[in-house]
Parts: sequence; structure tokens; C-alpha cells
Amino acid sequence: MIGIPSCPREIRWELRAEPGVTAECRAVVRERLAEWDLHDLIDDVAIVVTELVANALVHGAAPVRLALGTAPDTVTGSVADGGAGWPRLRQAGAESEHGRGLRIVAALTDAWGVVPLPAGPGKTIWFTRTRVPAEGHRGE
Repeated sequence: MIGIPSCPREIRWELRAEPGVTAECRAVVRERLAEWDLHDLIDDVAIVVTELVANALVHGAAPVRLALGTAPDTVTGSVADGGAGWPRLRQAGAESEHGRGLRIVAALTDAWGVVPLPAGPGKTIWFTRTRVPAEGHRGE
């Protein structure tokens, strides 16, 4: 991963298409969310980032970029790649090894979507995930 200058509550990387880069992304996401005191979101966001990065590396094209940011109680993220293909939700059978990635993303996020890159082929898949209020803190 190559770090790109960012602000304190946002980080960005350009990813190498190498074995192990998804594990590296997962570790960095875990570390950053812990620094941001969003411990309860670490597991879900790490899984979402892993799915999106893996899809971009397998089905997309360079450059692949990962961004992660936070506002109070919310994490936003995106993975952009230069591939012309467009992601879609698939129906995966019980024995299928592939086809569940975007369903996992949909299940673990509050919202997600895909937008084309402004210039040339490619797309950005974005997501948001909000911290669930602790019991008794919902303003009831």
C-alpha cells in the first residue's frame, strides 16, 4: 500500500496488486478505527473493506484506491478502480465459492453504492456505517 497525504480523520491509499494486500488493508483499517475510538465498528468495516478490495483486485483494473474517513459515530469508505466492469449483486448457491461479496457489504453497512469515475473507465464503490447507540442511550 502506498499512503497518500490525508487529514487526521481521513486516510487514503493506492494499492499494489500483490498477494497479501487485502490482509494489509484489513490490519491498517483495524488500527485506524481503534485510533478513532470506533472499536465496535472494527470487525464489520474490516470485512467490508476486505470484500471491496478483493473485488477491485480480481474484477477491476489499476489503479485501485482505498479511502476511509470518519465523522462522529460514522465511518465512510470507498474503493475505486479503473476497470470498466460494473459490480452487481449475485445469487450464490450454498456450494458456490464466489458471489457473496456485495451481499456481505449490504448486510454490514447502512448504505452503499457505485458511481462512475469522473474521467475514463472505472468506478467507486462507497459505503457508510454508523455506530449503533448503546442500550439506554437512544433518547427514550
